[in-house]
Amino acid sequence: MPRDEETPSPQGPWRYLAGAVRGGLSGWTLQFLGAWLCFHVLTSAFWALHLQRLAGASGLPAYWGELVTARDLWELFENGGLKDHLLGFGAPAAAVLAFAWSLWAGWKLQARAAGVPATFRAWIWGFADALLIGALPVGCLAWLVLACLSGLASTGIQGLGWLDWIGGTILRLAFLSTFFLQAWICRLGRAGHATWGMGSWEALRGHLVRSFLRLWTHPIQWPALVVAGSAVRAGLPFLVVILGWRMGGGTPGRVVLLLLLQAAAVLASAWLMTWFLRVTALYWRNDARVRAAIRELESGARS
Repeated sequence: MPRDEETPSPQGPWRYLAGAVRGGLSGWTLQFLGAWLCFHVLTSAFWALHLQRLAGASGLPAYWGELVTARDLWELFENGGLKDHLLGFGAPAAAVLAFAWSLWAGWKLQARAAGVPATFRAWIWGFADALLIGALPVGCLAWLVLACLSGLASTGIQGLGWLDWIGGTILRLAFLSTFFLQAWICRLGRAGHATWGMGSWEALRGHLVRSFLRLWTHPIQWPALVVAGSAVRAGLPFLVVILGWRMGGGTPGRVVLLLLLQAAAVLASAWLMTWFLRVTALYWRNDARVRAAIRELESGARS
């Protein structure tokens, strides 16, 4: 048994960055990668096919590789029926199914890393717990930080305007990720409990307090991981878009190449999320061991 498991001690999430790489190609990890790829690729493909159907027999581009200008999109929106059927049926249906699949696969791989049962009740109630203890502090912090960025941008200094645009986008993703991180911690704490109340009010209150503290008692390590991860996940697709803008469409081959690059960026971002899920699981498992050891020592001291 590893030494840190024999004598558990408090550790921050950075302690588990290397250890979380193990399991990076497990079955549930591969399912998560597939679900995330479907979420991005299928929704885009279905919407492109939707535009192609709306174009019909008109003179608008209708083949892969042809350039669709802003004027073409305006023509589709006003006269082609796009404003009445903005997304069609395929794109939303694929988005909902693929996103649900990714959420469930993420929970399964995280529960396996933490060594707890992955029940549907813990999955749902974890999000409810996060709404209860995480929505208000995360929302208030997001409002404060984004308001400060907006105030800096209003000074008219060009660099601060770019900071508000780029930094604000990354921080919005980071605050959303922080809420999901709170939900991950809450559902891990609920694993193995069959009822919402966890048997008593004291048990429920203790679970909520522990879940809150596991996130907010590391004000440097968690934000650094969340912001860095959000920047990478937002930056990879943006780089592919910039490359595509410089290359242009023109031929089906270029379109296929850009789709492959976009798929690679999506898979890299998805793997990063699975790694973060395992980091959270390993951190939670160690923290649970530490708290159990403390309770055992306190019980022995009282007896």
